[in-house]
Amino acid sequence: MIASDLDGTVLGPDFRFRPRTVEAITAARDAGIHVVFVTGRPKRWLHPLHEQLEDVGVVICSNGAVVYDLQTECIIETSLFDVREAFGIMGEISELFPETLYAAETLDRVFTDPGWSRSDRMEIFPVEEAPIKDCLPHGAGVVKLLAKLDGAVPNEYFEHVRDLVDGRLAVTHSVAAAPLVEIGQRGLTKARTLERFAAEHGIASEHVMAFGDMPNDLEMLTWAGRGYAMADGHPGVVTAVGRTAPPFDEDGVAQVIENYLHDA
Repeated sequence: MIASDLDGTVLGPDFRFRPRTVEAITAARDAGIHVVFVTGRPKRWLHPLHEQLEDVGVVICSNGAVVYDLQTECIIETSLFDVREAFGIMGEISELFPETLYAAETLDRVFTDPGWSRSDRMEIFPVEEAPIKDCLPHGAGVVKLLAKLDGAVPNEYFEHVRDLVDGRLAVTHSVAAAPLVEIGQRGLTKARTLERFAAEHGIASEHVMAFGDMPNDLEMLTWAGRGYAMADGHPGVVTAVGRTAPPFDEDGVAQVIENYLHDA
């Protein structure tokens, strides 16, 4: 099995695959290798896959919180957390960082505090812009809570929030230059969901090749038998994983897949 992150790994800032990467993925599938994308993106942001690849099938999205069949547009599995947990954590973060803004995603809606900037280029769900605590329905299952503090040092902000949450919920980040923290169900990682998905297909970790570039990929890369950090990825991830693929601009994932198929 090949498991790959999307942004910064196989997708560029224009949300496009490079042609060589598409060819390598197709060749891997033709060789009988199961290819699955494992992304921090929500399911509503998966249309670049649909538009550029054939038969994508199942995608693990929202850092593992949602398993989604892109062909049938059906949700297969979810790992959500209660809105009351979100409100509690928000209160604690705001005590420490009063200027923090929040956004929350449920399976079918997006909620943002006033002043939260977003990309209309990617947004296809209606967005409700109002103080989160006023509009997020009580009893809702939360896919992901996002917290950001404009002007903060990204790594420092992440570390403060991570230490504050202290394992009660999952805390990660995937945008190197932004003070943006992603919060999910307790214990949630890409690796946890991928491990379960691989097991359902009879595939053990030693038979998984994984690619990623950011801290939200780290558990997946260290779980896989062959985990590759993108050489131009987050320095902490590159160091922790130890094995690298060439940068995205050099078709790094494609190079590794091509070499593997050549040697197989």
